Amino acid sequence: MLLCIFDAYTQSRQSLEEQRKQALAEIEETSRFLRETEQNRVKSVEKLNLLDAQVVQFNRLISSINAEISYTDRQIGETSAKINQMTNEIEKMKEEYARLVYHAYKNRGQYNKLIYILSSKDFNEAYRRMKYFQQYSEYRKKQIAEINVKQEELRVVKVQLEEQRTEKEQLLAEQRQESRRMETVKSEQDREVNSLRSQERRLRSQLLAQQQKEKRLQSEIAKLIAAETKKMSTSTANPYDKLTPDEILISSNFRGNKGRLPWPTEKGVITGFFGPNTNSLSKYVSLPNNGINITTVGEADVRVVFDGEVIAVVGIPGDLFVLVRHGNYFTAYSNMVDVKVKKDDKLKSKDIIGKVYTEKGAKTAVLHFEIWEQSNTMNPVNPEQWILKQ
Repeated sequence: MLLCIFDAYTQSRQSLEEQRKQALAEIEETSRFLRETEQNRVKSVEKLNLLDAQVVQFNRLISSINAEISYTDRQIGETSAKINQMTNEIEKMKEEYARLVYHAYKNRGQYNKLIYILSSKDFNEAYRRMKYFQQYSEYRKKQIAEINVKQEELRVVKVQLEEQRTEKEQLLAEQRQESRRMETVKSEQDREVNSLRSQERRLRSQLLAQQQKEKRLQSEIAKLIAAETKKMSTSTANPYDKLTPDEILISSNFRGNKGRLPWPTEKGVITGFFGPNTNSLSKYVSLPNNGINITTVGEADVRVVFDGEVIAVVGIPGDLFVLVRHGNYFTAYSNMVDVKVKKDDKLKSKDIIGKVYTEKGAKTAVLHFEIWEQSNTMNPVNPEQWILKQ
């Protein structure tokens, strides 16, 4: 029973520890990109986005640590209750054994074994009396053995309790440390916002232009996917009925790999999240985001995340994007240059389709990535839930 409890505890604890390690890794990767943008004032807005993302990452990390603390608290409570239960059981066993010893001592003169056995009426009764003494002696020995085993179990559980208390203290210390680190990032975030205030009018215009660009991008993607849907559908048939066996297999595999798809860039951190986005400088400007923005190294290769077919390579004002179909799923990659694929090309997972657009002299760049699911309607889904945790 103790082994089963310990195994379940270990598995749950490992899961929480993995979440914490993941959050720490994201923070360190973001810090590396921040160092890359430190000397480049042209990329100051990108630096602010990285700082915003890092605050989100710290919140996730602290939430993960708090979850571990709560879990450890529950374990401490359960272990303490078990110790109390085991202590009571041992006390009862000792009391029962003491009664046996006292009874044997009190009746040692009345029940001389030999006389008691020889006074039997017949052989069968003598045999039963001999077995009684033998079983009585064995029962006392068994009681001693059970008390010793129970005491050893209690010792092990007490050690486990001390380890849990130590773990909790370590987690509390880490929580305090990471909270201080987050406050440092927030302070740097405030300094960056203040340094950009003089450029606020220009930056606001840039953000509004970005907003218009995003709208054009979403409109174009929706139009292309709608055209693909029309190809496969009829007025009486479900569009999935028109998928070829290979396309159905690709679609099923794509869906089955949720949470395990490779990143569209080899390295990177998410600095723009799915849904409406604002930044610390212009909180009143909400940028729609049907995907995620990934800050990566300058001129990074862009990779397709799964086997598929190129549906379109489209240029819109200020952007170039590639749309790939994977059965009834679509992936879109934008803010690209040097595109190496064309319409109808068949691709394998991780095939390079181009590079991320990078400003001259910059060491970092941003790729926009989307995933769409085609069902009865077209719906963007959160790519962060589909790609592998790095």
